[in-house]
Amino acid sequence: KIEALQYLNLAPTNITQYPYRMQKKGSPKKITSKKAVSKSKTVASKGKEAFKRKEYVYSTLKEILSAEKDRLNCYAVVLDCSAPYYMEKTAKYLCTLKLIDETVCGNSKDKSAPEYLTATMFARTADELPPITKVGTILRIHRAQTKKHKDIMQLNCDVNIKASWIIFDPVDGQSPIAKKGKQFTFTPLDKIRLKSIRKFLKEHFDKTELEGITLKEAEKKKPKDFDSLCYVLDVKTKAKAERIKLCDGTKIVKLDLPITRKGVVVPLEVVRVRGVDFDPKKKFKYLTLSEYSSVLRVPGDFASAKALLKEINGPKLPEDIKSELALYTPLKGDATKLLGSHKGAKLMKLKDLCSGKSLGSAKYFKVNVNVVEVGPKDPLDWICVVEKKTGKQLKLDEVFTGKKPKAKLPEGMAYYFKMQLFVKDKSVADSNMYILFLCTVEGLSLIHISEPTRPLYISYAVFCLKKKKT
Repeated sequence: KIEALQYLNLAPTNITQYPYRMQKKGSPKKITSKKAVSKSKTVASKGKEAFKRKEYVYSTLKEILSAEKDRLNCYAVVLDCSAPYYMEKTAKYLCTLKLIDETVCGNSKDKSAPEYLTATMFARTADELPPITKVGTILRIHRAQTKKHKDIMQLNCDVNIKASWIIFDPVDGQSPIAKKGKQFTFTPLDKIRLKSIRKFLKEHFDKTELEGITLKEAEKKKPKDFDSLCYVLDVKTKAKAERIKLCDGTKIVKLDLPITRKGVVVPLEVVRVRGVDFDPKKKFKYLTLSEYSSVLRVPGDFASAKALLKEINGPKLPEDIKSELALYTPLKGDATKLLGSHKGAKLMKLKDLCSGKSLGSAKYFKVNVNVVEVGPKDPLDWICVVEKKTGKQLKLDEVFTGKKPKAKLPEGMAYYFKMQLFVKDKSVADSNMYILFLCTVEGLSLIHISEPTRPLYISYAVFCLKKKKT
């Protein structure tokens, strides 16, 4: 410690002033005089002041763009971010980000300011780079530097040399979502700055929509890669990827996201797909990813997300897209009232119900389906008459020859209601339709669900429904 203080020129060079001195016989002996102790305390206190950390000074993005500088600190909002990818030239992983703040954005008062600042972050491993999963994430950077690349000023951060980062949620919370390093500083000034930048991003994204083209336009123009805003219909986990079904109001496509990004995308949310392309071998129904492609979630209160949801729920939606969207639209209102409140009835997926999976010993089940088609086409064929003794079915014309059907039937006969519903739900959206047979005899309602394309056997489920009192 004394040698360190000497190096910093904070300790006296005379050895007799230290609290230790050598005796003639060679053993060190501590000086216990009040004068020596007080001097050692003075030396220690000076050392603590010397090693005290200075407060960070934060710059705006406009100040950062003014000239090439080093050891810069800033708060910024993430407008876009690539996935981490390896670069052989630098032998490091990197990701590129588009950053904005009050001074550099599309709505800035200074018209000469660019729309965003490009930042590049480097690290030896992909895990050391910030895991950006949402548009509007707040990023705090320490000890970065600016350099010109192709006459454009950009921010460079190498987290393995001196730079560090922290990311915060765009809505609330002072605790970081993730950070580089074990410790971080958060002073009252950081609290004020975080509150200010959250106010800015809310005002910015309430007015500004995210850039991108529709999937239909991308299919026609066939760009090398494109960005698009989509609504997540479904997420299915495969062996090595998560298969995501997306819709932007003009087309429905699928995208395989690597399993390393599992949990990033959530169903029934708006996302922004970045740097994707169509797979022409699969009839433009699948999107392909490049090494830098990413999928970022868009908060529902952003103007872009509201506009997309309005378009998807609007009347101008094509019929083929509207019918498939119905499979993923959640029930509105109280599901218990809509599906019945029978005790012990379990809500099942159509696929599991017909295959017999997860049925157990339960006697009653519920299922929510979307009716694609109804048969027979003539509603008069839905109703027939059955002889109670023989079970023979007769058409209405056979019972009421040349007369209008009446509510009262001859003795020994009863009305028989039957129809077919061609149905689907979320679990069988990509497979063939199931046929749901409905039939009623003397107030007992039976529902028979079957899959017509099953080659060996047909699974079915029977439900007993209560008759309404009229």
